[in-house]
Amino acid sequence: MKKVLGALAALALCSSLAAAEVPEQGNCTVAPSDNLGGLVFSPLVPAPAPASVNTITVRNSANAPINNASVVVEVGANTVLCGATVLTGVTNASGQVVLTLGGGGCAHNVPLSGIIRANGVTIRTFANVKSPDYDGAGGNRSVGLPDLTQFSAEFGGSVPSACHDYDNNGNTGLPDLIIFGAPFQSASSCAP
Repeated sequence: MKKVLGALAALALCSSLAAAEVPEQGNCTVAPSDNLGGLVFSPLVPAPAPASVNTITVRNSANAPINNASVVVEVGANTVLCGATVLTGVTNASGQVVLTLGGGGCAHNVPLSGIIRANGVTIRTFANVKSPDYDGAGGNRSVGLPDLTQFSAEFGGSVPSACHDYDNNGNTGLPDLIIFGAPFQSASSCAP
């Protein structure tokens, strides 16, 4: 009988330890992407747009942080990555990892364009993955005049708000200008 009770106790302990490593989507956060309703990628040099630096917090069903969780960001073909971009990381003791999303392009209202997984569990899916590096045709890994022309057309209302509407509220406005402005002013690119 003692062996059976010992085995049951060991099984219960293993089950609770395993559950501690399983992320609970509702307890996880991706900042600032959760507030923006999508992912923002930006060329990395001399500095990425602050909106492209994401703190991903992974928590389990008891809302406890998961240490050493493997986090992976996956994006669709509409996103062009900078060569130095790393889309994987491991959480610290607070359950957090910071990933900087380097690249360009646009996926506007395209389901599953951005997926974030932790320990193999999908914790976020995004239909919007956008970048200041989008000139109406694609991303060329630098922010310049063609990107400004497309941004201005959306900002001024001569074309519908889409790829430069980074907060995904249906209007390319002042918050989007703030996100676009720093990479444009510094002529950000993926080049080292």
